[in-house]
Amino acid sequence: MAQTDPATDSRMAKGLNRHGRIPPSFPLSGAHPMHDTAILPLSLRLRQRAAQFARRPPAALVSLADQGLVSGFGFISGIAAARLLGIVEFGHFAMILIVISFAQGLHNALITAPMMTLAGARGSISRVYGANILIAAFLLSVPGAVFVVFALMLSGQMAPAALTAACALMFTQNLQFTLRRLLFARGKGVRALFMDLARAASFPLAAGFIWLQHGAVGVNGYVGMLALTSLVTSLPFIIAVGRPLLRAPSSVQLGAVSRRHTPIARWLLPIVFVTFAQEQVVWMVAGSTLGLDALGGLRAAQYLVGTVLILLSATENVLPVRAARAHSDGGEEALRSYLVSAGIRLGAPIVAILALLAGPAELWLTLIFGSEFAAYAGCLRILSVGVLVILVRDLAAHYFRAKHNTRVIFESLGVSMVVSLAVVVPLMNHAGVTGAAAAVTAGHIASLIYLAAAMRWQSRPMMTWLARAR
Repeated sequence: MAQTDPATDSRMAKGLNRHGRIPPSFPLSGAHPMHDTAILPLSLRLRQRAAQFARRPPAALVSLADQGLVSGFGFISGIAAARLLGIVEFGHFAMILIVISFAQGLHNALITAPMMTLAGARGSISRVYGANILIAAFLLSVPGAVFVVFALMLSGQMAPAALTAACALMFTQNLQFTLRRLLFARGKGVRALFMDLARAASFPLAAGFIWLQHGAVGVNGYVGMLALTSLVTSLPFIIAVGRPLLRAPSSVQLGAVSRRHTPIARWLLPIVFVTFAQEQVVWMVAGSTLGLDALGGLRAAQYLVGTVLILLSATENVLPVRAARAHSDGGEEALRSYLVSAGIRLGAPIVAILALLAGPAELWLTLIFGSEFAAYAGCLRILSVGVLVILVRDLAAHYFRAKHNTRVIFESLGVSMVVSLAVVVPLMNHAGVTGAAAAVTAGHIASLIYLAAAMRWQSRPMMTWLARAR
């Protein structure tokens, strides 16, 4: 029997030829893990890349898909409500959503936004902390329900059934919103996407079933179905996240959660009031001064640029965590570098979409809303500029969030509100409804200038210290 040297025997045992490479006939499933994948066929490498992408897709892409799904579901369910309920009940439905959205803004300021910043700074979220976050979200929804009832009763005659349905929707959507952010903070965004996909798919099935059974869907039933589908699709995740507290009830530490969140939330909370007051008051002034037709055109223009804001909303699942992590790992320089790179990646698609909208603005307004809306193309162009300002301003705000200095963000938005309200009447007297859009954009510019000045002022002591150190 021919003799072979030990090196040859070792190569043959590993399935290598005498040149140390995988022969074409060798089964790939048995390939050694240390082999260079560059020698594999291109088709196989592409399949491996596709399988790796499917197993672990980029978090930013998952976040964008999830935000698009959530926003798309809200858009389509709103249109369906208008078609099914009629104009009077749709007005009640719209009022319910406005009040709930404000309550959810308060919930985000106290629970989810601080959680995302802390997750980035610490690098991870423990199971016990996540379970406590869910308990806090549920308890915070109790005063939220009181606010919803009070606000809806002030807005007009609301039957007890409508108030009950509104409170149920507020509870379930707050919990689902918290779960979505929590899953993304844990790096499990695909599960959040699955949860939201299940909700979007189950709602039309439930609505169709009710329609076939009763032949009509009232506003209370419609809101109730939204609440029910939200609860059913999020319940498995609620159980999974809350399991540590079920096993060890002594792990409830709401006081510790409150102490961690308070330094961040104490300025995020008044921000909700300031931002809500800024645009809503301007739109109300425009409607009362220029007429409801002008307000409708302004809203139509705002509706179109709102599609671009989906991209900015999607960053809330990823950007706060990574910004806080960059600051925790690399300090000031790493944080600035990350925000600049994120701005470049976000800015390119946003500029392209806004240019596509603002260029042929008359065409889009006529095509989507009707020929009478073409006169408000100027509003669409001005609000498009405002979206670009919002992009840069939000990146600057994430700089201060990562450093747990949310007071500066509140101050900047306070400046924004004051500037918008101060210039709205003069601008409307000069340019009509276009002036109202310019007033809102002027407020955004003022807040950006304030944040830029605050950022420069904060970095000046550091630069002085470095100069002395040299």
